[in-house]
Amino acid sequence: MFIKVCGITDKKQAKQIEDYGATHIGVIHFEKSPRHININKIKDIKENLQKSKLVAVVVNPTEDLVKKLLDITDIIQFHGDESLEFIKKFPKERVIKAFRIKDENSIEKIKPFVNENYLILIDAYSEKEYGGTGKQINQKLVLKVKNLTDRFILSGGLDEKNVYELIKKYKPFGVDASSKLELKPGIKDLNKVKNYIINAKKAFGEISE
Repeated sequence: MFIKVCGITDKKQAKQIEDYGATHIGVIHFEKSPRHININKIKDIKENLQKSKLVAVVVNPTEDLVKKLLDITDIIQFHGDESLEFIKKFPKERVIKAFRIKDENSIEKIKPFVNENYLILIDAYSEKEYGGTGKQINQKLVLKVKNLTDRFILSGGLDEKNVYELIKKYKPFGVDASSKLELKPGIKDLNKVKNYIINAKKAFGEISE
């Protein structure tokens, strides 16, 4: 079971979300994002967690930055145009490679990573932003990804109302939600988060029976 809440900026919220049962908590380290936080704040959030794994989301980072973040967090989520050669420099079990799915060509880009057994995340495509748009991916494209691999995290437009149905429909390895659970960028509506986690757990429990 992989249930992630992303775009966290506040350590108290991170702790509360861990207590609700999120398996993974995501922080953004990308200055163009409205949810960007600095390294010191990421450290504070990590030190406040006990069970949830902390995922640092980056976009086209330097190798040095990735190494610095791997010293603090559990997993790096590459959300830019990083090459397979670049991400191979880091431990596979600590990497998630995200793809913004626009069309069939986007799916072709996934194949080399799937062949190397990387955990991938699929998100809706936006020309303006690398993630956190609240858009959902085209259903046909999700099914094409599923034909390639079961090891994918479904992201893009997930919330407490649709997560149960989407897990039942696509049977992903995991789910990831951000903007649809917010009061404003980086600050979550904790009631929505709680219900998102409850509904995701229920769905994962049912598909594993």
